[in-house]
Amino acid sequence: MFAKFITDMNFLRKFIVIILLSICFIDIYSSLKAQSNHSLGDWNVLTLKGEISPRFSLFGEGHIRNESFNLKYDYFEIKGGISYAIARNLYGSIGSGIYNTYETGAFFQPPALEKEFRIWQELYLKQGYKRFNFDHRIRIEQRFIPENYQNRLKYRFGVNIPINKSQISPGSLYFAFNNELFIHQHGTLIEKNRLFAGAGYMTNVNTTFLLGCLSDTDYHYHSHSVKNYLQLTLIYNFARLVKKQA
Repeated sequence: MFAKFITDMNFLRKFIVIILLSICFIDIYSSLKAQSNHSLGDWNVLTLKGEISPRFSLFGEGHIRNESFNLKYDYFEIKGGISYAIARNLYGSIGSGIYNTYETGAFFQPPALEKEFRIWQELYLKQGYKRFNFDHRIRIEQRFIPENYQNRLKYRFGVNIPINKSQISPGSLYFAFNNELFIHQHGTLIEKNRLFAGAGYMTNVNTTFLLGCLSDTDYHYHSHSVKNYLQLTLIYNFARLVKKQA
């Protein structure tokens, strides 16, 4: 009953309107108050995923990032986990990862300025309406930072829209948009907002490339700061390869 309710189209349209209005309000408010770092950063992502059974799937991600697009990377994260198909288009996942930040412009020069280990639990919902492919992700994080422990809630809304085909399939171009809110346990209600807009290309059943701009906004008590990155993502689905060799 729950899965049927949240995939109902009337519910979807109302929910999407609320989310889009909230995102627009937050972004307009941020642009008026923010202090921007105008240099463009570089953010690269490798995503691996694939089903290992009708209900279970594995996933992993690696990120490297620098602040000035000079290939002197100062941040990386490696994470992975397992997902379970609760119902049609509704998934539950658990995962963990390490997140290290180094001095800017020093190419992972030790020691790391910040080290963090995270465990998280999430719900992921996919919805479709005509050519629009919506997704919602709610994640609860447990953050283990040296001499500190924090909890955080994240909500991400995304939409993919095929351009040259009626659906996303091999050979298709598509527009991609997502916005993620970081809700901190303490301090300001919204800790961070990440807005991404770009385009993807699915080369074959295994491989997809995604290129776009990610705007990362940090919220403080009396100010905001914005940093923009050019983000390139490679998504590789290994399930087809596993099935072919089986």
